[in-house]
Amino acid sequence: MRLGFKALVLTAALAVTGLLSGCAGADAPKGADLILDARKAYAELDSARVIMTNTETGEVDQEFTFKYDEKDVCVFSYYGKNGDDVYAQFNNGVEDMKYENGKYTHTVRGEKSFNQYTRNAKHPQADEGLLVYTPTAVKKAEKTEQDGEIRVKYEYDLKKLGADIEGIKATGFETEYCFEKDGDLKWFTETTFSKDKTYCYKIEITERNSVDKVENTVKTHDLDK
Repeated sequence: MRLGFKALVLTAALAVTGLLSGCAGADAPKGADLILDARKAYAELDSARVIMTNTETGEVDQEFTFKYDEKDVCVFSYYGKNGDDVYAQFNNGVEDMKYENGKYTHTVRGEKSFNQYTRNAKHPQADEGLLVYTPTAVKKAEKTEQDGEIRVKYEYDLKKLGADIEGIKATGFETEYCFEKDGDLKWFTETTFSKDKTYCYKIEITERNSVDKVENTVKTHDLDK
């Protein structure tokens, strides 16, 4: 998702590195098989909407929607806010529109700064890296089952993650995944602890394989309001 929001620096840094990989071997943390299956299932989707909610305010701070067209080109939109900062993007594989705090930019395919994503060259947020999993950095793992749900919670070692965390002076990072009893992912949270504040976001993957149209967020939001 948008990398510029300091509250999300840790999550964003992880999502674009090669750290988020592994297999559920004998030394894998508890619940690793469930997370790996969920990562694989997400990466294989034809379309989805990802909603990130700030658990403190209850507001949706970020939303990412993608859909592959008939040529397997990824059409996607993004909208995010953090305080007074607002960012929106729409990319249909031919043109890319961006808005950031009053500034609009527009590029088209063929220009140096233009990025096109496909089913085989995925957008980072349409790939399995959206679901954080770095087994070698897990220092504490819990797996519980109650009321028909399975919860998998990991506490990570920041030094082993190797993420750029200076911007928010992070002191800790945790993830918690909630699964149906059959293993289907319901939602997950990512919590970053710092000396000054705790940032916790609930991420839900909705409209799986059922996105009808990707809206142009740069045009549909009243961005300058």
